[in-house]
Amino acid sequence: MTTPIFPIEIDKTVTSITATGGVFTLTLSDVNGILVGSRVDIGGLPTAAWNTTNEQVTAVNATNKTIQYTHGNFTIAPTEVWGQVHLETTWATVEDVELWLGFDAQGDDLTFLTTCTDAANDRCWYYRARAGYQDHPNVSPGSDAKTAVIMYAAQLFRQRGAIDSYASFDQQAFGAVPGQTLGIILQLLGCKRPQVG
Repeated sequence: MTTPIFPIEIDKTVTSITATGGVFTLTLSDVNGILVGSRVDIGGLPTAAWNTTNEQVTAVNATNKTIQYTHGNFTIAPTEVWGQVHLETTWATVEDVELWLGFDAQGDDLTFLTTCTDAANDRCWYYRARAGYQDHPNVSPGSDAKTAVIMYAAQLFRQRGAIDSYASFDQQAFGAVPGQTLGIILQLLGCKRPQVG
């Protein structure tokens, strides 16, 4: 395993592709930060069926800048392509958010909760990266950052179908304002701190 070089870019460019029996090998612009077991989303490839989400990386070759994963039963001759690989941030899981919300999501709720959790993981990583932190997307920098992701995902889930805040049956529209929670989330992430000097 190669030690990651910070900062890690979580979006990478695909330059070539090959597959045998569903085992894909992608050559990337760089593999910095991608670990065996990392989850990736692949998009922009010329054949729609080759694009996929939430695939687990089974091999990484830092010298050749390649990753491998299994998807379908495709066999593809080595081909130069353009595409993107997104390295998923995995600081908190759907199960963590379900525990916070106090229920087990099923069906469409589970699909939406998964989307909210993925969005919250990525957004919290970006908040910290833009504030100057150098974190690995697959290793939470602490329980404070993990809690921030959980709170953010829960907030996104609770706002489902609402225009600008939590859905409410209150005619006076005195519902909770999401911006108040965002301040706590940013505080837990260590972002937007006052500067001295």
